[in-house]
Amino acid sequence: MSYKFSLKKHSLGYYEVSPKPSVIELSQHYEQKYYQENSGNYQHDYSDEELRYIQLSGEIALATLSKYQISTTPNLLDLGCGEGFFANTFNRKNWKTTLVDFSDDGLRRHNPSLIGNFIKADLTTYIENNQENIEGFGLINLDNVLEHVLDPDALLSSLKSCMHSNAVLRIEVPNDFSSFQDLLINLGCTEDTWVSPPEHLTYFNTASLKAFIESQGFELVSLQSDFPIEQFLINDHSNYWRNRELGKGAHRARVIVTNYLASKDLDRLIDYQEAAAEREFGRSLIAYVRVAR
Repeated sequence: MSYKFSLKKHSLGYYEVSPKPSVIELSQHYEQKYYQENSGNYQHDYSDEELRYIQLSGEIALATLSKYQISTTPNLLDLGCGEGFFANTFNRKNWKTTLVDFSDDGLRRHNPSLIGNFIKADLTTYIENNQENIEGFGLINLDNVLEHVLDPDALLSSLKSCMHSNAVLRIEVPNDFSSFQDLLINLGCTEDTWVSPPEHLTYFNTASLKAFIESQGFELVSLQSDFPIEQFLINDHSNYWRNRELGKGAHRARVIVTNYLASKDLDRLIDYQEAAAEREFGRSLIAYVRVAR
């Protein structure tokens, strides 16, 4: 799928693609390409160290809830569940889990035991049709979802209207148009290659994500970032933008370093990730929010 587009800056600071594809076009894209063609971050097989790295997102989420002494219903709604690794971490901790996505291809390949908890649906439609059920979830996960949906404003508004007072919403998005990316572009290390419709339709950085969350009536509990893989772009010998073959090495470094830090102390890793997010340093941002009180 290809089309002409431009980027428009929202008053809250994030960027949006214009025009946006239709619901039908998006659904067809994810069904036919995003999983089956092994594109993006989805793979058929992972090494043991990669599996450990992928599973850390769920463990860090549980540790974040514990660190901030958030007591909530052990019932997870994973919207845009992908391959199901996040949900499986909570499933092993005896949480109830419900998984929703366009396709079950990745889930069947990597976590088939969760197929019974899976609902194939457009996320916006699911939320609109399940308002009463959503009230029962203690944690709602939007892992790399907001940048994909046609109307992130409406999505968060719908979720907020039916979340109970102790529920937590976890939002992970790419950290795009950050000050560090500006530095890299000014140094000639890269271009704005993160602009990639139709997969990504909205682009957030630290400031705009905070502003967006607050505008929706949520309060921020924790904002974290992940490994700053873009630092490799500074060195000509590791610049994976100029030489795509270097990307695997940069990714392996990310995996090994993150696994190492997590093995030492998850709470200290969370402290580090929170400090990095404030400096707009890290490839992705992870926000834990709840309805403002």
